[in-house]
Amino acid sequence: MNPGLSEGDICTYLRSDGAWGFFWVQRIDALPDGRDALSLRKFDTHTAEEVLREHVEEVAELKSLRLLGHFPIVGTRVAEVEPRVIGHLPVRESDLEGYRIWREAFDKGEAGVFTLPLQDI
Repeated sequence: MNPGLSEGDICTYLRSDGAWGFFWVQRIDALPDGRDALSLRKFDTHTAEEVLREHVEEVAELKSLRLLGHFPIVGTRVAEVEPRVIGHLPVRESDLEGYRIWREAFDKGEAGVFTLPLQDI
């Protein structure tokens, strides 16, 4: 299940500790079992206050922060946190090194997709 997200979306979600986390959607792939795999990268930050789409300056600042490594996760786990799209950052080929490594291994049957809760990754 794809939670209505698109490649390039910057999203926020409420973590179990009450803080707001952020991630960037790099790719969305259909899995052989009918589920979707979302290739995400988390931003290396979280906040106590929710950042909304209207908070243009805060979203712009977020775009300048370091991103953590790529991880593929089933869409149902992403949907569970009810992510909110707050911005967009185009995905360039140079951003996809981690994705390409995973995808090649996945296609060979040598890599999987996370099924853990998003905040546990």
